Amino acid sequence: MLMKSDIDILKQIHEELKKVDHPPFDPVLIDFYGKLVDRFPEDGFELLVADSDLSIGEEQALRLLNRYEYIVADWEYQARDGYFYHVNMRGKRFLELANGQVESVVVGRMHDSGERETFETGAVRDTAEGKPQPHLISPFAIERLGAWLAVGAEKYGPRNWERGISSERHCASLCRHLMKYQQGCKNEDHLAAVFCNVMFLIHNEEMVRRGVLPESLLDMPKYEPMSRIHRNGDDSYDF
Repeated sequence: MLMKSDIDILKQIHEELKKVDHPPFDPVLIDFYGKLVDRFPEDGFELLVADSDLSIGEEQALRLLNRYEYIVADWEYQARDGYFYHVNMRGKRFLELANGQVESVVVGRMHDSGERETFETGAVRDTAEGKPQPHLISPFAIERLGAWLAVGAEKYGPRNWERGISSERHCASLCRHLMKYQQGCKNEDHLAAVFCNVMFLIHNEEMVRRGVLPESLLDMPKYEPMSRIHRNGDDSYDF
């Protein structure tokens, strides 16, 4: 159940944004955050914002809010709904206020979900619930990926791929290596190459979302229209 204090905190953050000089937040960002706050009583902390419903200014505002950790936004794609942002209003500033802390959101500090796990020794730490679990990735897969990256570094130079290569080129390479694996070809570690190209595709999407690389790198064809996400069958969001 949503508590009254939750929306009070979000409104307080909204008021603070209107007064912040550093980083410089323009009226579009402040207005956009206000729209997210207005949706909170109906949708709670987790919001879906369709990419097709955002203006250029609003999308930039969303990315800035994410960068400075007022919100947590992940860019996703669904075959039926197209591209959208999954927004969590419990950003770093919200958690600071919820835990009675007053540090600026720009000042680095340890993230805190507000939940605690106590061990039999008496030790206490933040809960792992809802967090990524990279330790579950196969160490053998990581080793083979690292070996393939070493081959690429020798051929093209370390981190050459991070400069930005189109997603379509990565996908084409992925498909060729997968085809060779299906054919039983053993001349290269084709599965590691597939894994590597998937990593490149994910990295491209994240770097574009963060504004590090140009959106033109996401050049895969789009076969379906970007449908809007609705509250119900006949009511669309206004951004």
